[in-house]
Formats: sequence, C-alpha cells, structure tokens
Amino acid sequence: MSKIIAFTNQKGGVGKTTSAANIGAGLARAGYRVLLVDLDPQINLTHGLGLLEAEFNVYGALLHEYKVKAYPIQEKLALIAGSPTLSSFEKVKGDELDREFLLKDLLEPLQERCDYILLDCPPALGLLTLNAYACATALYIPLEAQLYATEGLEKVLEMVGRVKRRLNPSLTIGGIFFTRFDPRKILRRETAELVREKYPDLVLRSTIRETIALGEAPHLGQDIFSYAPTSAGATDYKNLVQEIMTR
Repeated sequence: MSKIIAFTNQKGGVGKTTSAANIGAGLARAGYRVLLVDLDPQINLTHGLGLLEAEFNVYGALLHEYKVKAYPIQEKLALIAGSPTLSSFEKVKGDELDREFLLKDLLEPLQERCDYILLDCPPALGLLTLNAYACATALYIPLEAQLYATEGLEKVLEMVGRVKRRLNPSLTIGGIFFTRFDPRKILRRETAELVREKYPDLVLRSTIRETIALGEAPHLGQDIFSYAPTSAGATDYKNLVQEIMTR
C-alpha cells in the first residue's frame, strides 16, 4: 500500500505547492510511482505542472460525477487535477455523513498502483484539509522562518492532535522543513533555531533556500529538476527527498 503524505500549513506562500511538486518529481526520479493530488482551489499545483485544462478533477470525483482521473505528467508521476470549485466543497458536503472520509474512499482503490500519494492541501484548516489528514499516513509542514508562520504551526499541530484522537490514529508528523530560507538573515536563523529547540525530533536537516529558479519553473510547467537540474533549488529538494525516504 502506498504512503500518503499531506503537505500542509494554514499560512499561504510558504512553499507548500512548490514542495509537493518537486518532492513528487524527486521521488519519481528515484524510481517510485507517485500520484499528486491538488486539493487547493487555487490549483497552482495543477497549472504549475503544465496541466492548464483538465476535463476531470478531484472535485468532480469527490462529488461522484465521474470516476477519478489521473493525468500523466512524466514517467512514474501522475496528477489528479484540482479545480476552483473546491472552494465550495465544505458548503456542499459539510452536512454529509462521514464527510471527513470522502477523500480516503476516493483514493483507496488507487493505493496499490502507487508507492506515494502526495496531497497538496489548501492554506486553511477546513473540511478539505481535514479529509487529507483523515487519510494521510504522514504530514510534512513547510515553514518559513518568520514569526507569523511559526504561529500557524501551533494551530496545525493542535489540529493534528484532534485528528489522531478522533479520526486517524495512524497519522504522524513526518517532519517540519524550512523553505525560502536565507541563512544570511539573522532573524531567519534565530527563528529557525527556536523552532529546532522546541521541536527537536520534528525539524528536518534539509532546508530549501530561496532561489529564482524555484519561482520560474512553474511558469513553464516544469519541476525544478527538469528546469534547472544544477540549481541550488534542485540540490536542496534532492536532499529533502532523500531525507523523507529514510524517515
């Protein structure tokens, strides 16, 4: 059965989608069968991997309008597209029985075909994110080393505790990793050190430096390994993928 990893942070702009795309691509390059799922109504993961128009998406599949469809992105890497209509998911399904397990039911038949299923969660702790937590085996939290981002971390960890107690006892936190990291900035270094001291068993060694190439790659529908394989961004994500595979 596949490992289901959710990338989550209630704050936007911390590199969550960038990480889902590049970690997925890195795992695929390592020989694993990887399925990405875009759960964010902004659909940046879908567009950033070059899928500009998708007839079938995760929202329609969750509403049982059609069977789930995975689009091939590259060898061993596929994507279930997102949709802006995901923003209405909570309104449409909020009163349904077992509403927290709709995504789990959708993904269950696909698990034997994949080694990893990576979920790109929206930057909010709503029903979509709850569905991701309810079916995930591990959460990874990308974090920018600045004050407001670390405040959001506390809320994510609180929700994880509630989900473990009520919905998914198997859920673990795979790790916290720093994105858009600039070691030259004193405040970033100090904030990162405070988080490491508070969560010594959760913070990963790998950090993702802030680089231009990571911002440029999605505009061409590419991951960092395809766009700039010798860049600092590619090196950082390669190291992060290797660390995730060993945890």
